[in-house]
Amino acid sequence: MKNESSIWLFLRKMRTPLIVLNIAHALPVILLTLVPGTGINGQPLYLSFFDAMYIVGYTATTIGFGEIPYTFSYPQRIVVLMTIYATVPAWLYALGSIIALVQEKTFIYALKMNAFRRKVHHLGQDFIIVCGYTDAGKLLIDRLNKDNLYRIIVIDKSIEKIEALQSELYLPSIPALVADASMTEVLKSSGIESPHCKYLVTLFDDDQLNLKISVRARILNQKLRIIARSGIKQGGENLTNIGVDHVIDAFSIIAKRIDFALRSPYLFNLLSWVQGGNLHVSKSDILPMGKYIVCSKGRFGKTLQNTLDNNKIEYTYLDINKDTHEKVSSDQEFFIQAGIMDAACIIAGTNDDAINLSIVATARSLNPNIFVIVRENELEERSLFSHLRVDKIFILDQIAALDGYNYIDRPMTFKFIDEISKFNKEMYIDTLLMITKKVNKRPALIQMTIDEHHMYALSRYLSEDSVTLGQILNNPYRDGIDLEIFVLGLERENGEFILLPDETTLLSPNDHILFASTRPSLHRFETIVNHYYELYYVIHGVEARRVKLPFLS
Repeated sequence: MKNESSIWLFLRKMRTPLIVLNIAHALPVILLTLVPGTGINGQPLYLSFFDAMYIVGYTATTIGFGEIPYTFSYPQRIVVLMTIYATVPAWLYALGSIIALVQEKTFIYALKMNAFRRKVHHLGQDFIIVCGYTDAGKLLIDRLNKDNLYRIIVIDKSIEKIEALQSELYLPSIPALVADASMTEVLKSSGIESPHCKYLVTLFDDDQLNLKISVRARILNQKLRIIARSGIKQGGENLTNIGVDHVIDAFSIIAKRIDFALRSPYLFNLLSWVQGGNLHVSKSDILPMGKYIVCSKGRFGKTLQNTLDNNKIEYTYLDINKDTHEKVSSDQEFFIQAGIMDAACIIAGTNDDAINLSIVATARSLNPNIFVIVRENELEERSLFSHLRVDKIFILDQIAALDGYNYIDRPMTFKFIDEISKFNKEMYIDTLLMITKKVNKRPALIQMTIDEHHMYALSRYLSEDSVTLGQILNNPYRDGIDLEIFVLGLERENGEFILLPDETTLLSPNDHILFASTRPSLHRFETIVNHYYELYYVIHGVEARRVKLPFLS
C-alpha cells in the first residue's frame, strides 16, 4: 500500500459526505441571514451570520433551544423546517460513512501503519528487523530481548502470529506490523534505511520469500547485515550471491554436528556448547560405529550421505515420503530388509514428525538397542520423541535461532569452531577439561570488544601502556583467586585470530575477545575494565593516588 497519512485517507474517503454535510449547513445559514423577521414595531429584523450559524447548529443536531434571539417569522420558520429535513439525513449519511470507514480494512491498516512508523521513528537506538514470527523467530527474539543490546522490530503477514507476539508482553515493547515483509514500502516503514538499523533477519520457511526480502533489503541499505534462512542448496547460493552476510542452513549444521560427533564426542560437545548446550559429554554424544540407516529424502538426506561417506560409515539410504507413509511405518519387513536388526544407528530425518515418530517406534520395537537420531520439525512434538527414548534430537527451529543469535551476538564462535576443528582429538579433550576446570560445565559464552563502549578504562590505558591477559585474569586482587574466565579466542583489528591465547598475550585496542565465564566473574571483569582506579590496582598491585592518571588525559 502507498505510504499515506491516515488523516488524508480519512479526508479522501469522507469527501462526498463532508461536502453534502457542509452544503446542508451552509444553505440554511445563508437563507436565515437573508430572510427577514418581524420586530416589535413591525420593522424587519435580520439575523447576523453568527446567530444564523448558531440556530442551524442546534437545529441540525436536533437539540432545539427555541427561537432566539426573538420569535421567528413564518418565512424564517419555513427555512428552519427545511434545515431539519435537509441536515438530519446529511448527518445520518455522514455518520454512516464514518462508521463504514472505521470498519474498512484499508483505513485500519493505515492507522496501524502510522502508529507503527511513529514507534520505529522514536526508538532512538540500534535495532534489528525480524521478518517472520516463526518458532525460530520467537526463540531468537527471546534471546535478543534478554540481552537487551538491540531493540527489535517484527514483521509478519499473519495477524494471529502478531497477536501472539503482543500477548507475550515483552519489555521493552516490540513494535510489530501485520504486513508482507517482501514489500519495499513495508521495509521502509520498518526503518530499514535508518542508521540505527543494524541487522535484518528473515526466518520464513519459504526460501523464495526470504530471497525477495533479502534482495530488497540489500538495495535499500548497503551497510545492513542480513541474515537469512535457507533449506535448499540453490537458495543458499542465491542468498550469498545477492550479498546476504550469513545464511542459516539447518541441514548443513546438523550434518556438521554429526560429522564432529563421529570424529570426536568432545569436538561435538564444544560445538553443541557454543550453540546453547553445556560442557558435559554424555552417552548420547558418542555416536556408535557400525551400519547406519538414513530415513530421509531430498537435500537433507543427501547432506547426511556426504557426511557418512566422508567418515567411511556404512549406511543404507531409504527414500521415505508421504505417499509410502502407511506402508513404511507399519510394515516391519521393510526395515528388516534394510538391515535394521544389525544396524548401529537409525536417522529419522523426514520433514514430517508423524513419519519420524512411526520410524522411531518401529525401529525400537525391532532393535531396542539401536541408537536413534531424529530430525524434529515442530517444537511441540519434543515430548513425544522423548517418550520413545530418542538418543539425539535435532530441532530445526532451535538450531536456526541459535545460529542467527551467535552471528549477531558472538560471531567469533564460528571462527573458534573452525579453528579448533583443525586440531587433533587430544586438543578437544584438553580444551573441554580446561574450561570445565576453570569455570564450570555450563559457563556463559561472552564476546566483548576492547573499545570505549565496552571496556572504557582498558581501551584508554592501552593507548599509554601494555597489558597482558594474565595481568587482568590471574589473581587480580592479590587474594590468590583467579577470575573464573577462560579465553577461547582473540581477534585483532586486522582480522588475525588467535585460538586459545595464553596469559602472556598482549591486548590491543579494538581486539575482540571470546571467553567462557561465570556470571560473578563476568561482573568483576566488567568492573575492572571499565573503572580506572580498579584497573590500575589490578595491573600494578597498589592503589592509584587520587590524581589525574596519564591515560585519562
